[in-house]
Amino acid sequence: MKTSHTKLKSSILLLLTLISFSALAKPVAQVVEVKGQVFVMTASGQTKSLKANDHLEEKSEVIVGEDGSITLNDYYDATYHLIEGAHLKFFNKSVQLKKGKTWIQSLNARHPLVLTTANGHVDFLKGEFITTFDQSTSKTQVLVVSGEVEVSNVMEKNIKYTVSSGTFTMIDPESESGLPRSPTKVGLSSLNSSLAEFTALPESYKVAVPATRSIASVAETAIKGEIVFMSNGKLKERVPASAAGSAHKYFKKKVKVSKQTATMVPVRFYGLTQIKVVKISPRKPASVKPLKTPDMPQKIGADLNIDSEFSDSLRSSKASQPNHPKDLENLIQDLKSY
Repeated sequence: MKTSHTKLKSSILLLLTLISFSALAKPVAQVVEVKGQVFVMTASGQTKSLKANDHLEEKSEVIVGEDGSITLNDYYDATYHLIEGAHLKFFNKSVQLKKGKTWIQSLNARHPLVLTTANGHVDFLKGEFITTFDQSTSKTQVLVVSGEVEVSNVMEKNIKYTVSSGTFTMIDPESESGLPRSPTKVGLSSLNSSLAEFTALPESYKVAVPATRSIASVAETAIKGEIVFMSNGKLKERVPASAAGSAHKYFKKKVKVSKQTATMVPVRFYGLTQIKVVKISPRKPASVKPLKTPDMPQKIGADLNIDSEFSDSLRSSKASQPNHPKDLENLIQDLKSY
């Protein structure tokens, strides 16, 4: 009886161990193709080389060595391409890019999937995009080849940008407060150069990018230049940059402007009768001419022959008339009587 109980207990413990082991060892991805040196570090800390058809458990980390590349499929119709220097950790329905670059092609339209970096968070379903994380600068860049993804900071998931096909965004901790910047369109040559880094991948996994028509005048070219800082001081002889050096000397030597004094040129008229111009002297104003006035007579009575009788009556009448008003005259007389 004791032996039966012991066997039953051992069976139960073994069953529980198998169940727990199966729960911990849940596969999340499978290797499709491997080139070069590619390693996996399991959740238990074991490290081994990867080969085709190997299964990856949850929390496994794939590390791509020098001149290596690998292609993996998860169980939600998503394919992950890794190249030299990439370090990717697998979870259930999510991956974490710790270093390098990965190209993800997803045909999944039902289950939301997630890619994260140290500061970036990418939600995606059906689409194709390239994610790069630089450990030295802590910058995350997401370039969308087809479809669209939603990008946000891992600490601010509510503030996100929808990045569509042909655009990219970047998360830089030194700018925009660590938030992703507004999506920017990328040129066709830049997109092709990003895809060309995955040259070690088989051709069957590469998707031909449809050619787009662009304006001939805005073809993407590599422009090299330098920033020139202009001083605020006054320059004695400042010339345009295009005329500096030998061009300026040529301009001064070949192009000379000589100043000539103006000369008097006679003007001749033909077919018209010339009219003699008569000079008219200016008219003096009438006020300039002196005005003759008769002299006033010195002796009024003798020269004008005034009647003496009239003169006498005028004097008597003038003498009889008071010099002041009546009231004032009375006042004067009263004052004289005192």
